[in-house]
Amino acid sequence: MKICIPDKSRISEAANAFLATYPSGGVFGLQGDLGVGKTTWVKAVIAELCARSGKPIPRITSPSFVIHQNYAMKPRVDHFDLYRLEIASDADLIEIGFWEAVDSSQAEHGYCFVEWPEKATSQNLNLTSTLKFSFDSSSETRRWIEIFK
Repeated sequence: MKICIPDKSRISEAANAFLATYPSGGVFGLQGDLGVGKTTWVKAVIAELCARSGKPIPRITSPSFVIHQNYAMKPRVDHFDLYRLEIASDADLIEIGFWEAVDSSQAEHGYCFVEWPEKATSQNLNLTSTLKFSFDSSSETRRWIEIFK
């Protein structure tokens, strides 16, 4: 599956298409260059989940410095950013609560997003799918998301 996001104003449409494809949640690896829109994507998905439930959108911040953000909402949303970890060892994943978040997300049909999953040394992060974000070379505003199962 490949999703085109022509500009930021159309990201909610893409988030809706994603949620229609994954209505029961999952664990998603987010790959792509710095600044390509991985955190913006998570914000859009959370905004759409809140709109569906009629709940206010929580304050959403990048987990770049804290490594893990959890949003206490239904369904549960966890957001990890492994960028600052040189290598995310199995011990690091345990320390940052990754496996607990995965277990909770799966039990609650929530969403767990992992930026820079390629930094993890674990061969199996239990990813439902990997989303590869890329810039469009012919447009400054257009982005592409390719989803691999």
